[in-house]
Amino acid sequence: MKRFRSAFPAFASACLAAVIVSAARPQYGGTLRIDTRANIRTLDPAASPSDVVETAASNRIAPLVFEPLVFVDPAGGLKPLLAASWESQAGGKRWRFRMRGGVRLHDGTPLEPWHVATSLRGVESTWTIAADGDAIVIDLPQPRPSLPWELTDRRHAIAVRRTPTEMIGTGPFRIDRIDAGRVWLRAHDSYWSGRPFVDIVQIEMGRSFAAQLTDLEVGRADLIELQPTDARRLTQRGLQVAASRPLDLFALVFEPHRAGSSSEPLRRSLARAFERVALCNVLLQGRAEPAETLLPAWLSGYAPAFAAPAGLPLSRSAIMRLPVDQRTLTLRVEAGDALARSIAERIAVDARESGVLVTVQVPAGLAPRPDVRLVRVGLDATSPDRALARVMAALGSRTVALATNEPAPAIGAPLDVVLRVERALLEASIVVPVAHVPELYGVGERVDEWDAQPVTATGGWNLANLWLKPPAPEARARP
Repeated sequence: MKRFRSAFPAFASACLAAVIVSAARPQYGGTLRIDTRANIRTLDPAASPSDVVETAASNRIAPLVFEPLVFVDPAGGLKPLLAASWESQAGGKRWRFRMRGGVRLHDGTPLEPWHVATSLRGVESTWTIAADGDAIVIDLPQPRPSLPWELTDRRHAIAVRRTPTEMIGTGPFRIDRIDAGRVWLRAHDSYWSGRPFVDIVQIEMGRSFAAQLTDLEVGRADLIELQPTDARRLTQRGLQVAASRPLDLFALVFEPHRAGSSSEPLRRSLARAFERVALCNVLLQGRAEPAETLLPAWLSGYAPAFAAPAGLPLSRSAIMRLPVDQRTLTLRVEAGDALARSIAERIAVDARESGVLVTVQVPAGLAPRPDVRLVRVGLDATSPDRALARVMAALGSRTVALATNEPAPAIGAPLDVVLRVERALLEASIVVPVAHVPELYGVGERVDEWDAQPVTATGGWNLANLWLKPPAPEARARP
């Protein structure tokens, strides 16, 4: 190693090294500012949100405060959380969950098995739940081999009720206060997995996508919800975009009067008329995946080619020979979903090139009956059987009955059953997958992460691992 010839260069080098190490070392303190479209009334795990937007936001925020016994590992399968281990007896009618030691509630007191039993009894009146030493025992009316998966649901997170209006949990943050426009969370100093780096999380509610973008760009927010169509704008400004795996399905669903066998060739023609790859790469700026199936391959475990329908569409000349009313379709999208509207308009443009005349309908009230709808379905990032059953529930019994006589796969059904049911759903092109879209977030300049991204693969907020970089020296010196 080359030696320094004087004390000053050595001192300067040491100072530079200290600055580099300090810049890379996580800092404790500060307020992490988040924007969301949702208006959240409560973080009570047992409460039912008022709409899909509030549901999505609650599913991200509540786990920061209230933790379940087990959780879905973003890499696949289940992992222990408040439960260290579990086992079943009597064919799945009795379950024993041994509790993790050293867990403290937000008021500093230890979490006891009886706290867990009481919390679960509040949402499952037909279960018999009792504390037994360092464990809880759950006796069920019927065998439930999939009970650990069910316990990952937000409803089963452990909330200890001190009063009718006060709840505490075990998560990395505790509720400071909630008012009409904001949620404040404060770091749980005794968190069993290590104190979060930031002191406070401040969540601004009811912010539109446009307002969130402005807040991030001018430095009023550190983490915002993002549309795929705005992702390039942020990256061009040098800001980070964090993404989950594709968790939203966009699909066309034909109405009953267009679901008969006589309309099947036209349905197949529309399904093949739009360029999914171009839609995802251009309109959605590479932040989505073309969908030939309801479940993305990362979740289903099988390639789309195994489930996609194989029927042939009509040629353009054959379509043009149809009467105009037979090749004219009204495509409805939800009025408040700007991304769905953009996708629908792109589908309409591509369809017209093939001879199918598509008009996009965005009703604000009563409107004529549509022929087809573009729906958005949130995917259950757990297992293929649960994910497909959730999609079928979201599509509705009427649509499913038009498409197939197959029932939804039972919980725990093998992969070949899931594949068979999905093939049946898609066979007649009554349900037509369009794209799989991830949850996207814009991340501000001050945010850095310790050992994981701000958003997990399954869409969770990894806020306990985020820290805030101190301002640059010139910024601190500025009056």
